[in-house]
Amino acid sequence: MELFWQNYLPSPILLNIGPFEVRWYGLILVSAIVLAAWYVRKQLLAKNILSAKQFEDFVFWTIVLSLVGARFGHVVFFEWDYYSYYPENIIKIWQGGISIQGALLFGLLTVIFWAKKNKVNFWKLADNIVPAVALGQAIGRWGNYFNQELFGKPTDGWWGIPIGQANRVQGYVGYQYFHPTFFYESILNITFFLILHKLLKKKIKTGLLLLIYLGGYSFIRFLMEFVRIDDTAVVWGIRLPQLISLGVIAVVIYFIFRLYKKPPRA
Repeated sequence: MELFWQNYLPSPILLNIGPFEVRWYGLILVSAIVLAAWYVRKQLLAKNILSAKQFEDFVFWTIVLSLVGARFGHVVFFEWDYYSYYPENIIKIWQGGISIQGALLFGLLTVIFWAKKNKVNFWKLADNIVPAVALGQAIGRWGNYFNQELFGKPTDGWWGIPIGQANRVQGYVGYQYFHPTFFYESILNITFFLILHKLLKKKIKTGLLLLIYLGGYSFIRFLMEFVRIDDTAVVWGIRLPQLISLGVIAVVIYFIFRLYKKPPRA
């Protein structure tokens, strides 16, 4: 007996309003941002790390530049061969195509510069943000499901999801069911969020939670790349996202060592 999701091919479009399309991807992305922003606001205001006015400025710039970074990372690092020929498609973010590595890089740089400009402790600010980032990622991954993208290798398991032939990766056109890597990562990220949220309530070294997040998510992404089959650059026989993840983990280990040798400064 086939289960519901084995017979259901999701549409990327939720509904049409006149000439406008409401896409699942955009709705899910906005929902993830709103919920994450609500969580961060609650933490920062309750602990008097930021005022309400400061938070409005902070969240605006962080969200905007993180989205720019997400698209930048996807276009430049992973799909430049395509977008160099079709530059007009770079702005079509609603069709999918964002990079979490690019979002994290631009987001981190934004938090660093914003904290320095406004004379706020960067490490405290970052520690209170990262649980919300994991939460947002857990929600956002469902956009990949409705876009029929970033799925994994073929599987005969009951948990497999069907992928339309037009969306199947070259070399796998003859297969119908694939690993739902979006679901795997969503579950891992929501679990990670709960762990980070609990740690945030405990007395740990300032800056440690940020490092745990960076290392923990990099490890999650490293694992997921063993299952994913989407096209990406391969360096030294390793998928580029895995190589980036390993690099981040190495840097995190170094900074954790330094953290316990010498506390971080604002």
